[in-house]
Amino acid sequence: MAIVPNRRAVLGATAGAVLAGAFAAPATASTAPPDHVTIASPNGRLRMTVGVTDGRLRYEIVRHGKVLVPSSGLGLDLADRPSLTGGLVLESVRRRAVDERWRPVWGPDAVVRNHAREGVLRTVQPATGLRLDLIVRVFDDGVGFRYRLPAQAGLDSYTVTAERTEFSLPPSATSWSLEAGTDWNADERHYRRASLAEVKTAQTPLTLATRGGVHIVVHEAALIDYPSMTLAAADDLPGTLTSELISLPDGAKAHLQGEFSTPWRTLVIGARAGDLAESHLIENLNEPCALADTSWISPGTYVGVWWELQRRDTTWTEGPRHGATTERVKRYIDLAREAGASSVLAEGWNTNAGGNWTGQDFLTPQADFDLAEVLRYARANGVGFTAHNETRGFVDYYEEHLETIFARYAELGIHTVKTGYATKFELGGVNRSHFDQEAVRHYQRVVETAARHRIMIVAHEAIKPTGLGRTFPNMMTGEGVAGMEQQNYKGPLGNPPEQATILPFTRFMGGPADYTPGVLNVTWDPADLGTRVQTTSAAQLALYSVFFSPLQMLADTPENYHSHPGFAYLKDMPASWDETRFLDCVIGDYTVAARRKGHIWYLGAITDENDRTLRLPLHFLGRGRYTAEIYSDAAETSWHDNPLPIDVRTETVRASTLLKLELIAGGGTAIRFRPARS
Repeated sequence: MAIVPNRRAVLGATAGAVLAGAFAAPATASTAPPDHVTIASPNGRLRMTVGVTDGRLRYEIVRHGKVLVPSSGLGLDLADRPSLTGGLVLESVRRRAVDERWRPVWGPDAVVRNHAREGVLRTVQPATGLRLDLIVRVFDDGVGFRYRLPAQAGLDSYTVTAERTEFSLPPSATSWSLEAGTDWNADERHYRRASLAEVKTAQTPLTLATRGGVHIVVHEAALIDYPSMTLAAADDLPGTLTSELISLPDGAKAHLQGEFSTPWRTLVIGARAGDLAESHLIENLNEPCALADTSWISPGTYVGVWWELQRRDTTWTEGPRHGATTERVKRYIDLAREAGASSVLAEGWNTNAGGNWTGQDFLTPQADFDLAEVLRYARANGVGFTAHNETRGFVDYYEEHLETIFARYAELGIHTVKTGYATKFELGGVNRSHFDQEAVRHYQRVVETAARHRIMIVAHEAIKPTGLGRTFPNMMTGEGVAGMEQQNYKGPLGNPPEQATILPFTRFMGGPADYTPGVLNVTWDPADLGTRVQTTSAAQLALYSVFFSPLQMLADTPENYHSHPGFAYLKDMPASWDETRFLDCVIGDYTVAARRKGHIWYLGAITDENDRTLRLPLHFLGRGRYTAEIYSDAAETSWHDNPLPIDVRTETVRASTLLKLELIAGGGTAIRFRPARS
């Protein structure tokens, strides 16, 4: 398999990655550039001015003629060299237009337009001769910019000690963020709401809404061979955040060689919350698909031995309550066939899974799990098998055996692997952050090794997504979210309902998440843990439209699905879509999203801890009549006291219909719209 990874420079579009009619205008260079240049978005409504002021690169963003991001500094610090935040001179500027349409292997939309104007500013520090380029792209819905250290004498090997990118944002804006951290579960927490002036540190993405109603997400795109970016507030400038890179164990940020382009720093900008969730800006800043053949990559739903382990009904370890037995996994294969799911996950299938997770063998099954028979039975039922590789942070061991493991899986016909890195990250003989440069390199090595063996990856405790699914579409989905399992581990209150209304505009901005929705028996507590899922059953169905993942789990058990009428809605649920619309959304309050596959639309509406009545126009529907299959909370449903009842009914609707949705606190509504037969 041909793989063309891009680690160093900005490359052009590869053949076959974009549709006919794709266009990138030739670059033009100015002979005597001014100190500043302005790059306008294609529609002219967003403008980014970039240049050198008093020797430092700075930028400003203007939207509809008003300053949105005032003057903000840029630059890098390299070890044993003068800072590249001063003494710079602008030498030249090259401009070009980008306009292409491309088809993702999977995604929320079948066709994506990549339309931007680009400027490349080349600067030099005359005192040292060091050269630093800034590449800027301005889209109608935001901006992206990255640093490039071009090949140059005296810069064969070097170390980045700091990045000095500033984001000067309105301090009075309302923000949603996670506190910055280096622990393995830093992304698996609940988003906090606060004025931006109160935010001291933040993971990215960070999302905010200004008093004027503008919505902004600060994130990054194409994170390869570089540490994850967090944000730290400037002590003397309220609302100004500075990039803070996750350190290597030696205190450096990144060790680099030769020409190198950093990840893009991104600001997605929209008039409404839905504009953020519908944006493809971050994907568009990644390179086209690097895989010559993607026919083996298949999005879909999956089931498996997982929720029963989380609820301690069965165990990962060998013994009388072991979950991943041959017969039990066969029951999940039967469930997958009935649900139209593409694969079955078995956690705890391999030797020494569970317990202290040491000495694992990712090729040898436990004694009561007949891998050959499970694979035979799965194939006979048209279902794939997902192997669980929970490294437990023993990454050196995993890398040493990675090629052997994946080669054997390919021989066996196993084409999906769920990886895990819970509790630690021992790589290079050192326990490090999951988010430093070497950790990022490891995640990329896994994806590229998997691609060579035609294996799709679901990564848990992984680096946050930054749109790399465009380049490596076998990187299907990842965790990095307080997902369903946190309904156990966050105590009796689990995940507050408002969290689900925040996630599409925060965590999901970089790419899909393996949230593992679909738990319909939300009160199931076989081990008397004293915890439960903090939604109604109907809200769980709605999450399939609100959350996107090309491998989307149906997380409940066969027994719970077969006893609940909501299971009918999940059968043949798509996991990749032709069109996505976020219709009526207020971050932290409620979210309504609709997704289309073929001629069928799926709509999900969820609310926070408050009852709501929404009146929803159905303009997104096509011509003619539709049969709406509506799954909503029943009259007697109560999130706290009686969350299981669900009402199922049908109505005939048109695009002109104004649909009234009665949402109870912690609840939701899921609707499937099918064209009515004439």
